[in-house]
Amino acid sequence: MLKGRFLATYHQRALLMSDVKLADRLQYIYKKSKQDCTLLKAAQRVNPRAVFVNNELDLHKIGVYGFDYDYTLAVYTRDLNELIFNIAMNNLVQKLKYPAELLDIPYDVSFSIRGLHYDIDNACLLKVDAYNQVQKETAYRGKRGLTEQQIQRIYGGFSIPDMKGRNLPQLVDLFSLPWAGLLATVVEYLDNKNFVFDPMGLYNDIAASVQEVHLSGEMYRSVMSNMDKYVHRNAGLGDFLERVTSHGKELFIVTNSPFTFMNAGMTYMLGPEWGRFFKYIVVSSKKPGFFQGNSPFRLYNECTDSVSFEKVERLEAGKIYSGGNIREFSSKAFFKRRGVLYFGDHIYSDLAEPMLQLGWRTAAIVPELAREIRTQNTDGFRLKVLWLETLSQLIEQHQKYGKQEISAEKVIRGWAEERKRLRLELKCMFNAQFGSMFRTFHNPTFFCRRLIRLSDIYTSRLPNLIQYDDDHTFFPRRNALAHEPYLPEPEIVDILLENPPVKSDIEFEGRKNELTL
Repeated sequence: MLKGRFLATYHQRALLMSDVKLADRLQYIYKKSKQDCTLLKAAQRVNPRAVFVNNELDLHKIGVYGFDYDYTLAVYTRDLNELIFNIAMNNLVQKLKYPAELLDIPYDVSFSIRGLHYDIDNACLLKVDAYNQVQKETAYRGKRGLTEQQIQRIYGGFSIPDMKGRNLPQLVDLFSLPWAGLLATVVEYLDNKNFVFDPMGLYNDIAASVQEVHLSGEMYRSVMSNMDKYVHRNAGLGDFLERVTSHGKELFIVTNSPFTFMNAGMTYMLGPEWGRFFKYIVVSSKKPGFFQGNSPFRLYNECTDSVSFEKVERLEAGKIYSGGNIREFSSKAFFKRRGVLYFGDHIYSDLAEPMLQLGWRTAAIVPELAREIRTQNTDGFRLKVLWLETLSQLIEQHQKYGKQEISAEKVIRGWAEERKRLRLELKCMFNAQFGSMFRTFHNPTFFCRRLIRLSDIYTSRLPNLIQYDDDHTFFPRRNALAHEPYLPEPEIVDILLENPPVKSDIEFEGRKNELTL
C-alpha cells in the first residue's frame, strides 16, 4: 500500500516549484499519484475458504470438538430467510391483526446485513462501529435512509456512548436478517400511512411473531418437507468429521433445535448413520440458558419423540439428551483428552460463555465471510481501496495549502468530495444500504469487534478446516498499531512465494547454493 513517506519524496519537491501556481502543483501531485497507483502491486488475494486467526490456537492441544447445529453443521439457503419472513408476517396479520396489506409486500433479500442494532425508541436500524459510532449513510427508519442532520437531531451526534442504557438490541444471529426485514417493512408501511404507533409495542409484536415461527414448528415442517430448497449439502462435512474422529478427537453437539429437525438435516447431509461421529448429542438446549442456568438433562426417546422423567445420573455415549446445563455436562460427560474447541455461528449464545466462563477455545462460522472476500478480491474493489488510501493521505498532507489560495482550497475540496464518493462506492459493493458486515468506512464494526474478542478462529464453513492438519497451529497476523512502523505485508508475501517449501534433497542442495549470507 502506498504510504506517506513514499508520497512525500516527490510531492514536496513539486510544491517547491515556486514558478508554478499552487493549485497547478496540487493537480500535478494528484495526477502523478493516481498514475503511480496503477503501477503498484495490489495486495495478495485472500482465499475465501481460509481459516482466519484472532488468537493463537494449537489443534494438537484440542481433544474435543463441540458443535452447534444451525448454521454451523447445517448451512441454509437464502430461501430460509424468506420463509421466516413470510411466516412471521402472517403471524402479525392473522394473530395480532396488523393490516392485511402487509402480506402483499415481498421480502427484500438484499436490504439488510447481520449485526445491525435496532433503536426501539426511534424505530431505526443502525450500523455501529467498534467505538459506538453510527456510520454515516447506514441509519434507516423503515427503508428510508436518515440524513446526517436527522442522525444528529435524534442522537445528538454520531456517537452512542451509553448503548447499554438504551433499548438498542443487536440483531446478530442469522435469523435476524428476516427480523430486520420485518422491522423495516412494517415501520415503512405505518409511516407511509401516517399511523401513530408505539415503537416498543411494535418491536415486541414482531419479536413474538418471529419467536412463534420456531415455537409453532411451522418453519421446521416446511424445511423438512423441502430439504433441497432450504439446506445446502455442505460438501466436505462428512470428510472433515471422519478425519477428526479417526485422529482420536471426540465430538459432541449442543443445539437449540429439536431432535426431529436436526436428525432430518443431518441425515440429508451425511446419511442415516450420522450419529456415529458424535459421542454426546444434546438437543433443545435453550442456549444461552444452557451456559447460564441449571436446567436438568432429560433422556430423549427417539421412537416416542419424548423425554424421560427419570433423573440423569451420568451422560452415556451414543444417547440423546434434551435440555441440561453446562455445569452438569462438564461433570457428567467423560472425554479421554482435555481441550475443547467449540464451533458456533452466534457470537453471544454460542461463543461468549464457553470462552469467558469455561476457558474453551472457540471457532466462529460466518457464512457471509466468503461472499465478502470474493468482493474484496475483485480488481475493481482493490483499485478503489488503493486509490482511496492514497487520496486520504494526499488530503492529510496537503490540506494546509488550502489556506494559502482560494484555488488551492477548491482543489483540496474536490479531493475530499472524490474521497466521499469512493467510500460510498466501496460500501455499496457489499450492500447498498449498510455496506460490509465487518467494517465501516474507517473501523471494524461492532459485530466484528465482538467476533475478534470471542472467537479464536473464524471461517465461512466448517469443512474449510479439512485443508489444515489435525496438529496445525494457527498464528494470528501481526497488525501494525497506529503508532508502530508499517509492516510491508505484500513484500513478506513475495518472500514466501519466492521461497516455497523444499520438496527434495536435490532441490535443497540447489537452493542452498543460492544463499549469499
